[in-house]
Amino acid sequence: MWRYRFLIKGSGQELTWLNKLAKSGWLLAGIHGNWYHFKHVKQIYRLFSEYVPTEFVAEITQANQVFQVLATVQVEKPDIQVVYTGSDQPEVVAAQVSPGDPRMRLKVALGMRDKALNMINLLIYLGVGFLGVLIFTMTSGAQLLLAMIYVFFGIYVIFRFFLSAKNLQNQIVILRRETQSYDGAWMPTMHVFLEPLKTDLDTDALKSLGRWHLVGRSHKGMCWYDLQTLASESEIKQVLRPVVPTETTVNVMSWLGLAPLGWII
Repeated sequence: MWRYRFLIKGSGQELTWLNKLAKSGWLLAGIHGNWYHFKHVKQIYRLFSEYVPTEFVAEITQANQVFQVLATVQVEKPDIQVVYTGSDQPEVVAAQVSPGDPRMRLKVALGMRDKALNMINLLIYLGVGFLGVLIFTMTSGAQLLLAMIYVFFGIYVIFRFFLSAKNLQNQIVILRRETQSYDGAWMPTMHVFLEPLKTDLDTDALKSLGRWHLVGRSHKGMCWYDLQTLASESEIKQVLRPVVPTETTVNVMSWLGLAPLGWII
């Protein structure tokens, strides 16, 4: 059986899906790009995945161990391989295992997102070029119908890649906040207004949200911060609420909004 999935290699989401199929008797047999190959087995397997430096993969795959190596996937950036193992031992199947290194998952996700965006760009250029040639060479109504079918099919393929890239970006946002790694990320500036606030926020303790910058204070006791973040307005309020006084009102204006009119009064 073959299945196509655009998932972060080695991610918890991918592993959950693979184990769900394994419980139904479909064991992972190989991975080729985003195509997953499964074989039907009678035993119930528990699958695991881990990031391994390329130079150590041969030793792992040749070792005689409880865990059977089911598949390996080469990742270019960074230069590692994702090794998928499985075991049908009852104590292994019932084991509780924590997710892998989130920083490594973030690097793999960024590489996959770049590939997806590059593929979208390539499909658009090739599609527009081929469509232009097809239009100028049409001589019958049948060719016009063929061109329309081609356009709709091309839009569908590009849309699927776009959804995959969007799903990856959502997971990247979660991993960036979990690891507090924002290098190379574009983060919109949110405007955070706290009123009243007598002392400055401990922004070091809140750096998981992003980069803080104190803009200033008003004579009415309002404090204005600019926050470069990937978090939403509701998430910012949820994090701030326990660390500010109960009488302090927290207002968050998105990067597309304007400062409250009361700021200049």
